Amino acid sequence: MKVLGYIRVSSNIQIKGYSLILQKNKIKEYCKLMDLELIEVYEDRGISGMSIDKRNGYKGMIEYLENKEIDGVIVWSLSRLGRKMTDIVGFLDELKKKKKKFFSIKENINNEDKIGSLIMNILSSINEFEVEVIRERIRDVKREKKKNFLVYGNDVYGWDKLNGKLVKNEDEFKIIRRVKRLRKKGVGWKNISCVLNEEGVKSKKGGIWYDGSLYNMMKNN
Repeated sequence: MKVLGYIRVSSNIQIKGYSLILQKNKIKEYCKLMDLELIEVYEDRGISGMSIDKRNGYKGMIEYLENKEIDGVIVWSLSRLGRKMTDIVGFLDELKKKKKKFFSIKENINNEDKIGSLIMNILSSINEFEVEVIRERIRDVKREKKKNFLVYGNDVYGWDKLNGKLVKNEDEFKIIRRVKRLRKKGVGWKNISCVLNEEGVKSKKGGIWYDGSLYNMMKNN
């Protein structure tokens, strides 16, 4: 049986047990034990499991599956496949339609029986729930820090960082107030960004303004 391996390490989850080397070795050992022919191991390094679009390794594996004779896919852990239940279930459904097998080593499950499919759905739901809980905690911390004028993330237009606290930047706040006035007059984001760029007004990072970056800046103010 010919299979593809997939491994991933997230940029915000630094766990030694999920290192790429460990995952790859576990997959090779499993294939040898189960007499599976490992054709290729695709990897995504430092990519969040919440987004498929940025995972070139994942997309490469999908493309290979569609164009080559492969019997299945194997991962070290179900969570390495992704963090969104809808994405994982969708992927497993596609494998099932194409009559391809799926193996998750750590959980010791596969898609060959109904119990395995049920367990996969449950574990995927738990993974997604855990990620959302962590995200909500991070948002709560950021909101609390912002309320107390403490540094809480990337540089924010209108504020400067000084000794771990946020200090109001009066020059930048003049620009913020001006943008608000223009918006009240019905001027679009694109036109406002063009005006600022023509006048040489720089973004927080010293670059030019775009309608999207201007909109995001104003959301924080």
